[in-house]
Amino acid sequence: MIFAAKTTASGLIALLIAFTFNLDQPQWALLTVFIVSQPQSGLVLAKSFYRIIGTLIGVAVALLLVALFAQERVLFLGVLTLWIGVCTFGSQYARNFAAYSFVLSGYTAAIVGIPAALEANNAFFIATARVTEICLGIIVAAAVNRIVFPSSLAGTLWQSVAAGRQALIDYLAEMPDDGRAAKSAAPLVSKAIAIENQRASAIFEDREVRDRSSSLRLLNLALLRAVAAAQSLGDHLAYLRDAGRPVEASINDAVSGASQLLKLWQAGAINASGFRQKLREAEARGSVSRLLFPVSSSDDVAPRPAAAIASLSELFAALTAYVEAYETCVFSKTPVPGRILFNPANDPIAALWTGLRAALAVILVGWFWILSDWPHGSTAVILAAVATARLATMGHAVLLAAAATLIFSIATIPAFVIVDVLLPLVSGFPMFALIVGPMLFCCAFLMSKPDPKKALVGFLSALLFASVGQFQNRMVYDPVGLLNTSIAAVFAVGVALVLWAVIAPETAAAARGRFLRVAQQAVSRLTAPRHPIGIGGGLDQLQGHLRADQPADIAVLQAGMRLLGAGQALRRPETEGAAPTFAFGNSGISDDYVAALLKRGHAQLPAEPALSHPLILTKVHRDAT
Repeated sequence: MIFAAKTTASGLIALLIAFTFNLDQPQWALLTVFIVSQPQSGLVLAKSFYRIIGTLIGVAVALLLVALFAQERVLFLGVLTLWIGVCTFGSQYARNFAAYSFVLSGYTAAIVGIPAALEANNAFFIATARVTEICLGIIVAAAVNRIVFPSSLAGTLWQSVAAGRQALIDYLAEMPDDGRAAKSAAPLVSKAIAIENQRASAIFEDREVRDRSSSLRLLNLALLRAVAAAQSLGDHLAYLRDAGRPVEASINDAVSGASQLLKLWQAGAINASGFRQKLREAEARGSVSRLLFPVSSSDDVAPRPAAAIASLSELFAALTAYVEAYETCVFSKTPVPGRILFNPANDPIAALWTGLRAALAVILVGWFWILSDWPHGSTAVILAAVATARLATMGHAVLLAAAATLIFSIATIPAFVIVDVLLPLVSGFPMFALIVGPMLFCCAFLMSKPDPKKALVGFLSALLFASVGQFQNRMVYDPVGLLNTSIAAVFAVGVALVLWAVIAPETAAAARGRFLRVAQQAVSRLTAPRHPIGIGGGLDQLQGHLRADQPADIAVLQAGMRLLGAGQALRRPETEGAAPTFAFGNSGISDDYVAALLKRGHAQLPAEPALSHPLILTKVHRDAT
C-alpha cells in the first residue's frame, strides 16, 4: 500500500512539474517513474543511475544517426537496427543493472531518433526534451522513495544473508535422511546469486554495504563452496546407501553433527574459532575409528568410502570457511583486503540470438511501416524495439510477450474511458489527478504484489496507460489516435512474441545447452588467478527452465551440481588440496574415547553421531558459559 501511494504520488508530481514547465512530452516523465520504481529505494537508485547512463548514450547515438541519415529512411533504420541489436546483445551478456544500461542505450536511440528523423530540424530539441523528461521522472521517483517512508534494501540484504545461513543449516540437516542433494542444493545456489544482485544495488544507498562489499562476495563464495562440497558428499552417500556400506552411517552421523554445531554457532553458543576446533576434533575421532576398524578393500565399492571421507573433510573445511566469512562480514568492521570477484555466467551465443531477435523486430515492423505508410508505424517500430530488448532481460520471454499482448489489449478499455470519456469533463490539475490517480494507484498496487503475474499486470498496464494517455499541459483528445497507439503496442509485442517463439526458442533443451556452454567456459578458467563463479550463475539460470517432475531435467540439474562441486574442489588453494591431517595428541581426543571404541568392538562403531558425543557437547557448554 505504501509503495503504491508513493509511486502514484511520484507520477503525479512528475506530471505537475512537467506541466508547469510546459515540457513537450510529460508522459515520458510518468513512464520513467513506473519503470524505475521499486519497493526498496536502493533498487530505485541503482536503476536510475544506469538509466541515466543508458539514456545519455542512446540520445548521443540518435543525434548522430539523424545527422548522417535523416534523409535516408532505409539507411537510418538499417543502422538503428544494428545499434539496437548490439545493445540488446550487451544487455544479455552483462548482468545486474549494467544490462539495463545496455538496453536503454538501444531503445532510447529509437525513442529519440525516429521522431527526430521525422523532424530533422527539431532533432536537438526533441533529444533535449526527452533527456529532461526522463531525468525528471528519475529524480522525482528517487527523491520520494528515499524521503517518504524509505524501505532500505540494505535491511533486505542482511535478511537474505541470514536466510542463506538458515537454508544451509536446513540442507545439511536433511541430507543424511533422504539424499535429495541436487533438489535441495539448487535453491542455495540461487540464494547466493540473489544476495550478490542485492549487494550490487544496495551499495548505491548504504555506506556500510559499500564498506562490506568484498566481505559479502567472499561470503557468497564460501556459501557456494559449502554447497558444492555437500553436493559432492551427497553423491558419495547416495552411492554407499545403495551399496549398503556401513561407513555411510558414520559419515551421516558426522554430517548431522556438523548441522548441530552450525545450530549452536547460529545461537551464539560457540564462535568461529570454537566451531573450527570442534570440527577438527570430530574429524580426528573419525580418523581414529578408521584406523582401528579399516574397511575391507576387496570389492569395487571400496574406493567410494575413501572418496566420501575426502569429501567430508572438504565439507568441514568449507563450513569452517563459511562460518569465518560470515562472522567477518556481519560482525567485523575491518574490510576484506583486495578485490573479491564474483563473475556472472555469460553465454555469447544466447546473447547473439537475443540481439538478432531485436534487430529482426525493428526490420520487420519498419518494413511494414514503410510499405503501408501507417501513421502510427513509427510508434510500432519504437515499441517493437523496446519490447524485444526488455524481454531479453526479464526471462521467459514467450510467456511474458503473450501476457503483454493480452494485457495491452484489455488495458486499452479503462485507458480509453479515463482519457477520452472522463478527462474531457474536468479542468485543472487537482481534478486531473482525481481522475488519473486511481488508475495509477491500482497499477502500482499490483506492482507491489509478490506474485509475479500480478506485478506484471500492474507494470504493463501502467506502461500502456502512460503511453496512450499522451498527457499534455493542454490536452488534445484523440480517440482514434489512442486506439491506434494501443494497436501499435499490441502489434509490436505480437511481433516480439513470434520472434521469441520461432527463433531459438527458450526450451529446457536450449537451457541445458546454454548451461553446458557456460560450464565449459567456467572449467576453462579454473586455473585462472581469480574466482570465476559462472557455473553457479549458470545453474541459477538453468533451473528456471527445468521442471521438477521431469527425470531428464532432474538429471541435468544433478549433473550441474556435480560440476559445481568439481569446480570448487579444483579451485582450492594448494595448501587445502590434500585432506588435512590431525595430530591426535593435541586434537582433544581423550583416552576414554579410544577405550570406548575398543570396548564396542569391531562389529559395532559408535552409535551416536560423532559430533554429538557427550565430550563435545560438554565442552561446548563449558565454552559458552
